[in-house]
Amino acid sequence: MAYGETMRKLSPCPDELVLAALASACPAPRALLDAGCGRGDRLAAVAAALPDARCCGVDCDADNAAAARARCPGAEIVAGDVRALPWPDGCFDAALCECTLSLLDAPERCLAELHRVLRPGGTLLLSDLVGGGSGEARECIAQTGAVRHLATRAWTQRALQAAGFRLRSFRDCREEYLTMAAQMIFDSDSDGCACLGPGVFATLRKRNASYGMWLLERAVAEP
Repeated sequence: MAYGETMRKLSPCPDELVLAALASACPAPRALLDAGCGRGDRLAAVAAALPDARCCGVDCDADNAAAARARCPGAEIVAGDVRALPWPDGCFDAALCECTLSLLDAPERCLAELHRVLRPGGTLLLSDLVGGGSGEARECIAQTGAVRHLATRAWTQRALQAAGFRLRSFRDCREEYLTMAAQMIFDSDSDGCACLGPGVFATLRKRNASYGMWLLERAVAEP
């Protein structure tokens, strides 16, 4: 089973919330990228809401990319690495990056690539798990599965700033996260679901994990 078959459960933000956030910052993007698009569920919703936009997606799992192509027939979907995007500089007005940084050993490379392919002033909507605590910390919590690293909000915001993004808003999606986690436990007969490594749920509880959604702007370089 590809991890993406159950990946949708790990993104508690509903389509309506994501679409509203995008519309507030970039109401009519000409081109949009979903970095780590999984099987295309979110990208399909975005494409339906933005029929005039060029929609693209990338996922590291070839099976996920194939499923996303079937789910989003009008989109350009590639199997590839979010740390080495196959698009030219400044070609996107907006980008999504959801439940992706927590998979990566080198998330800074992904953020650098997103900065590169977004135009100056472009919009990035990033969402992911957030560890409890106020310090700048990121730890590996699993070697396999769809959640491998857990960072605090402070660590993520520092990494985003270092990559050249300016924060527009942050939403604590704890309520949505707890609802999702409860459903995953209810659906499972063990510690989590097929896409999570052993013990991950227990670690997330111990770390008082939540979920955050950042709305960001690619900063314009000073002349």
